Amino acid sequence: MVNVAVDGVVREAQPDELLIDLINRSGVSVPYVCYHPQLGPVQTCDTCMVEVNGRLTRACATAVADGMKISTQSAKASAAQVEAFDRVLSNHMLYCTVCDNDNSNCTVHNTTKLLAIEHHRIPSQARTSCKPLDVIFTHETVRLLKLTATYGITK
Repeated sequence: MVNVAVDGVVREAQPDELLIDLINRSGVSVPYVCYHPQLGPVQTCDTCMVEVNGRLTRACATAVADGMKISTQSAKASAAQVEAFDRVLSNHMLYCTVCDNDNSNCTVHNTTKLLAIEHHRIPSQARTSCKPLDVIFTHETVRLLKLTATYGITK
């Protein structure tokens, strides 16, 4: 076991455990759109940025190391999370803050709420239908995420 400080609270973690898994297990809310624990890090959305020992890093792709100091809500981390999510929203099919598909099953809409985003800062083109994530992820990851979430596929 290794000791890692998450927002000032020392936590025990498995060696080589991903930061995002430790953070989620700790009950701390960090946004992420492209990560799924059963599929591993995709590293395309950048919404899971945290500050580790003063440097920004993706929580989905960084393994814990003994003595790490992780800040999930520092000014630097929060700004990076919002900036990354603004890019996600600019490619999203609908204006997410007023979307009719708000049923708590949409990762993009839930992340909008988590980050307290009231308006899109980057204008998006007018769109007529909602296809979450399809514009951003143009490979098989979307299909795998949807299958995993829908059918409970496990390793």
